[in-house]
Amino acid sequence: MINRVQKAVMTAVYNQAADKNGTCLIRPIDLLKSIPYGVKFDRDDLPAYLRSLEIDDYFEVIETDKKGDKYYCFTLHQNGYAFIRQVKSEKRAVVFKIALTVAGACLSFAIGAILKHIFS
Repeated sequence: MINRVQKAVMTAVYNQAADKNGTCLIRPIDLLKSIPYGVKFDRDDLPAYLRSLEIDDYFEVIETDKKGDKYYCFTLHQNGYAFIRQVKSEKRAVVFKIALTVAGACLSFAIGAILKHIFS
C-alpha cells in the first residue's frame, strides 16, 4: 500500500510512461508540475519518493544528463502497469463501504420506526 504522495508521483509517472510503451524521459520540473497542489510535497523529497517506488518494483529509474538538463528515465515494471487497476480497486472498495454504511443507517431507521409504531 502506498501513501498519498507516492500515489501522486506514481500517477504522474504512469501518465507519461503508459503512452510510450512503458518507457519515458521526464525532467524533474515536469514531474513536479504534474503533481496536484493539494498534495503536501517538498521538491527536495522527490528522489526519496522515486527510490521508494523503485524499491517497491513499480518502475526502474535512471538519472541522465541531456544537454546539461537532468532527466529521469522511467521503465515501468509489472506493479507499475497494475497501478491504475489498484487505484480503481481502492475507489471501488471505498464506494462499497459508503453504500453499506448508508444502507445500514436506512435499515436501522426503518426498523426503529416500525418498532416505535408497534409499541406506541
